[in-house]
Amino acid sequence: MKYVRKLVPVPSYDIPGMESWLEEQAAQGLYLKRYGPRLCTFTRDVPRTLRCRLDYCDTDRDPDPIPGLIALYREMGWNYVCRVGSLFLFCTQDPHAPEPHTDPQTHAQLLKQLEGQIKRVCSFFAWMLVLFFSLFLFGILKYGSPLVALAQGALANVGLFLGLIQLIKVIPALLDWRRVHRMVAALEAGIPLTPIPTASRRRRVLHLIALVLIPLVLCLSLAYLLLPHPQTRWSLGAEGHPGDFTPVLLSQWEGSDYRPDLWEMDGVTILNSCQWDMTLLCPTRWQVQQRGNIGPETVCLELYWYHPILPALDQPLARDLLSYLTSHEQDTRQVSEPPLGPWTVTEHQVAGADYLATAYNPNSANQYAVAAGNGRTVSLSYQGPQNLEDHLEEIAAMLAVPTQA
Repeated sequence: MKYVRKLVPVPSYDIPGMESWLEEQAAQGLYLKRYGPRLCTFTRDVPRTLRCRLDYCDTDRDPDPIPGLIALYREMGWNYVCRVGSLFLFCTQDPHAPEPHTDPQTHAQLLKQLEGQIKRVCSFFAWMLVLFFSLFLFGILKYGSPLVALAQGALANVGLFLGLIQLIKVIPALLDWRRVHRMVAALEAGIPLTPIPTASRRRRVLHLIALVLIPLVLCLSLAYLLLPHPQTRWSLGAEGHPGDFTPVLLSQWEGSDYRPDLWEMDGVTILNSCQWDMTLLCPTRWQVQQRGNIGPETVCLELYWYHPILPALDQPLARDLLSYLTSHEQDTRQVSEPPLGPWTVTEHQVAGADYLATAYNPNSANQYAVAAGNGRTVSLSYQGPQNLEDHLEEIAAMLAVPTQA
């Protein structure tokens, strides 16, 4: 038997529209075999004039409705075909077969049960949406800025990502509820449901896109979980480099007396390493850690390089990062330690950077610098004898767009 598959051009729970579309397919010799929310399977036969009606039965039985409903429809000349989502499809070729529902108010009471089921689904999605966006907001509290939280914080990224997925789910559910609610209101007003053509080419296109994208995303997710990952972390000075920029190096700043910490774990000098990472705000993010000694004095530099998904966010991100770095140090000081006091923030005009600022505090061992330009942002946290203001050109150079070989 030959099967024909067609994209569904009718919104879900559009009962009159779906009935009309199935009757049109029967007139072309296509009869529904299996319903899918995006793709339906039809069998091909002789074209006939067919009447289709969708009904709802509050039962968890799968795949058929309760036997009593089937028997009732059969007595009126209607045959059960299959499930269409939460509805049941009955068809007849008898033009004189009585309509299953002749009283709109009684029909409205039945569809109210369907409306209640959809409302419960909407409520579940809505509560999950509130939960995930609450995680997102809670993640922001740690950083004091949505941009910094999305650039660095795992909780904010997970909360926003899952919240967006729930939002994608809740919007169609609300549209389904509104559609059924309008049908119930019309029935309560005494207006029976009449098959009305509502097929849409745009909806077919949307279903086609979804059918392509969903398997693609699933395949990419499985590949990410199952296939071996390329190296994302390596020792500074070893083979491998960020490619997006050339990081500043303490070995060049501190001179011959500098001794890097070469403690290794899994073959990587953890405290002198470069690591690739990504967040929702920055699909490309690099972290460069450097630590060593000049005699008894410890010297360290932590560098983050960001490529925001929206280039215009490079300067706002840099400003928020500087605010976070200075306030975070104050918030993490021990109770026994004196307060830091105000920071001296100086903005510099340097070629290659649209924004570059340094922060200095005489009561802190750390110096901070942020820079932005070319849709890129970089932040540095430095502890050592150097003055960051003596290395502004090197910091700005990390914002340059790499030339293609």
